[in-house]
Amino acid sequence: MDDLDSNTLRALKRCINGMNLIETTSEYTKDEDSGELIMVKQKRVEKAIPPNVDILKLIYQNLMPNKTDYETMTDEELKKEKYRLLNELKEMESDSRKSKSKS
Repeated sequence: MDDLDSNTLRALKRCINGMNLIETTSEYTKDEDSGELIMVKQKRVEKAIPPNVDILKLIYQNLMPNKTDYETMTDEELKKEKYRLLNELKEMESDSRKSKSKS
C-alpha cells in the first residue's frame, strides 16, 4: 500500500468510514419570452453511505502481507483492526503530502 496516492487513500478512508452525500436535483423550464432557462424547482437530498466492509476484506486478503483469518475475529477485534488501519492510512497520507511538498 506504499505506492497509493493521496486521492486513493482519501477514497479508501471514505469507503471504510462511510460518508454523507448531498444530491441536488434541479428542474428547469424555458421562458417563452426570452428563451432562457429558468429554474423552477430544486431538491436537495442527503444520503448516508454506510461503511463498505468488502473494501476492508479486499485490503486484508490482497494487500496486507500478514494475512489473518478475519472471519473468526469478534466485532471488537475487527473494530480495533479498523482503527489501526485508519491510523496507518493517515500516516501514509501525511507521508505522501510531505513527499509532495518536498518535490
